[in-house]
Amino acid sequence: MKKFLLLIYISMGSLSFLFGEDKVEGIHYRDSLQKVIELLPADSTRLSYLERMAYCHQYPPLDKFFAASLWEESIRQENAYYENLGAYYMATCFDKRHDPDSLSYWVDKLKEMALQRGTYDYYLEQKAALSRAQASKRKVEKAIYTAKDVLEEAIRYRSHNGEIAAYNSLACAYSVSSRRSESLEILIKAHKRFTERTKLSLRVDILSRIAGNYGNIGQDSAKMPYLQEMTEVLQEVMTKEPEAKNNWTNMAIDCQVKYIMHFLNKKNFSQVQEHIEKAKALLAPHVDPVFWLNVQLMQLQYFSQTREYDKSIALIDEVTPVILKNYVYTFGMLMSYKAMTQKDKGDIEGAITTLRYLIHTQDSLNNAFSASQLDQVKEVYHIDELLLEKQKISNTNLIRILSVLAILFVLIFFFYIYTRSLSRKIVQSEKAAAEAAARSEANNWAKERLRTEISHDIRISLNAVVGFAELLMEVDADFDKESKVEYGKIIQENAEQLLDYVNNILELSRLESGKIKYQQENCDLMEMCREAIDRARQFEKNIVQPFLQTTIQEISITTDRRNFLALLRSLIIFKKESNTDIYRTTIHIEQHEAEKKLVFRVINTPLAKDFQGNRTTLVRNEINSHLIHYFGGTYEVYPNDSEAPTLIFTYPLS
Repeated sequence: MKKFLLLIYISMGSLSFLFGEDKVEGIHYRDSLQKVIELLPADSTRLSYLERMAYCHQYPPLDKFFAASLWEESIRQENAYYENLGAYYMATCFDKRHDPDSLSYWVDKLKEMALQRGTYDYYLEQKAALSRAQASKRKVEKAIYTAKDVLEEAIRYRSHNGEIAAYNSLACAYSVSSRRSESLEILIKAHKRFTERTKLSLRVDILSRIAGNYGNIGQDSAKMPYLQEMTEVLQEVMTKEPEAKNNWTNMAIDCQVKYIMHFLNKKNFSQVQEHIEKAKALLAPHVDPVFWLNVQLMQLQYFSQTREYDKSIALIDEVTPVILKNYVYTFGMLMSYKAMTQKDKGDIEGAITTLRYLIHTQDSLNNAFSASQLDQVKEVYHIDELLLEKQKISNTNLIRILSVLAILFVLIFFFYIYTRSLSRKIVQSEKAAAEAAARSEANNWAKERLRTEISHDIRISLNAVVGFAELLMEVDADFDKESKVEYGKIIQENAEQLLDYVNNILELSRLESGKIKYQQENCDLMEMCREAIDRARQFEKNIVQPFLQTTIQEISITTDRRNFLALLRSLIIFKKESNTDIYRTTIHIEQHEAEKKLVFRVINTPLAKDFQGNRTTLVRNEINSHLIHYFGGTYEVYPNDSEAPTLIFTYPLS
């Protein structure tokens, strides 16, 4: 247990750059590119080249060089577009260095340009990064406030990536303050909001945090889908953009480390070794030192569990010069771990020598340890007891002590297995109870909503029907023929609206309670679209003129034909009222081969225009959404779209 806690303590320590920024190879490469830049014409050609270099080299030391060059050149050429990009890449540099003061300066620059240009993604992403930098400095409340402020701005300015970045930073701040359940909840929420517009870097970061959170709470099986998705995204982007591959190396190593930890917990040492080799193959001079150190720590855990004490000690000796040169505090903890390994191996003399060496180097450790901390190291690792144990090795009592310890260890091990098995059963029982409670709550909520809406909305139409019917039934009333026709028409219209509304409410309630089951069959999509449009054009009371725009000639989908036809008709059939304008509604259908889905974009549909103001429209949208979500699609309404009220939904291909 001490070994495990020690490794965690080392890996959680904040590290500065172990290897230094100015590497000889990096300097030569930078200088050669500088010559190329100077030969380019001082116009947008040079700016475009600098922007590409800044994008492909988002790691020290080249990131700051190209970002600063892009910023300075855009200022000289007075090019606002590249000036915005230059400020964004400069902010990215200080984000990677966890420097909130410098990052705040560039966030203010980006805010000025966002207000001028109306593009808020860059500004909000870096403001969210400022929250993470504050969290890294343990300014948790300030970090939470900043993240929530970013979220409000992202919603206000309709910035999708700003919203995702805000969720990422808020979860990071919660995690730092040990609010792991809240952090995981926020990350899952962000993951569910991923779309095609979500930046890959945000996807990878959030997937990594979700996998890490599940790993920390001991739910390895739950993290695997997210870890596999992270692997796929990294492979995709590193394959598509090989020139920018180095930008993703840190996260690729992080992914392999999470696999290693997973298989260590499973005792699958062959897989552990495979992923250690993959992680070591990714190590390069540009890799952030914290990831380099994590790979070494994973190897130490592997050697510890496989009881390869000699390899563990050899690895510590190999990395010690680098640690001693750059991070003395980590060196002290590493030496203590080495002594523990020697003790487990049975080399008591070697353990004593290592701990004496640690104490004798007190002068070089003053920056990381105080004298009292060194005393604590002596006390924790029982140097005096080790000396006493050495003197008793030749005594026969040592055999008896070891036998008792072995028996105790076996008993503790079986007790641990028993308690772990018991805790798993308890967790499963609690999960089943929670799911049952959630289902019950959902059914109660559906019933309550039905009662509320019937008592409020149905009463309006019902009062109109009853009121005018009573008026016509009055004996003394003297109405002309036109008045009777008008009153009868009002009664008929309200009765029809009431019937439609009640039918929709009942249908939605049955869908949500699971009483209606969808039928799955292969259907010709274009035939259904033509059938719905023909029906709309023949319906004399319709206020919609429907049009279909698509390059698809023929395609089949798996769906419930009756309900899907009802969805299409609801988009393009609306009954006329007095003085009602005619809607020109256009249905665009595109096929995305890569993602194996269809995208429907319905422009100027009354279902989007009356999204909030009409209860019947709101219920119809919920029924449509239920159908689309059941078959694995998405359904979104944009009543305030810049072009026209728009409804967009996607549908997976078989």
